[in-house]
Amino acid sequence: MEYPTLPSLFAEDEFSAMGLRKYPIRRKINANMYSDFDGTLLRELEHIDSTVTVLSTFNNGGLEMLYKNQYRAAPATGENSFIVNIGKLVDDLIDNKVPSVRHRVAEVDFDRYSITYFLGPQFDADISRSMTGKLPDAGQKYTIFGEWIK
Repeated sequence: MEYPTLPSLFAEDEFSAMGLRKYPIRRKINANMYSDFDGTLLRELEHIDSTVTVLSTFNNGGLEMLYKNQYRAAPATGENSFIVNIGKLVDDLIDNKVPSVRHRVAEVDFDRYSITYFLGPQFDADISRSMTGKLPDAGQKYTIFGEWIK
């Protein structure tokens, strides 16, 4: 049996998207904006991406990543630098060789901008087996990426 290679899953990336994200200063705060993890006021809730995310923060702070059970400030990206997040699905497909990272955006007292590029596999990418033939979490229920993403 031949297993897919990671690049073959992204040959046609119809689910990829790029965008400018603006996090304006909040005028109102409610209880749902605080982290369940540590009570920090958040701009974007804690989460793990699903596939691959490439982003630039334009030297804006606020992005935090969970490391050794503690959220830490991610390095701010400026000219010619990016952050690459590996998502849970890709982590599973590459047999956990590069871990996915839980992250969030903490509230800051200025308008915060970032550019994100979400790289998604093609619709019919086979996600039923990892690169070494193991059954990933997604593969227990779905065969192709299009079924999983719906």
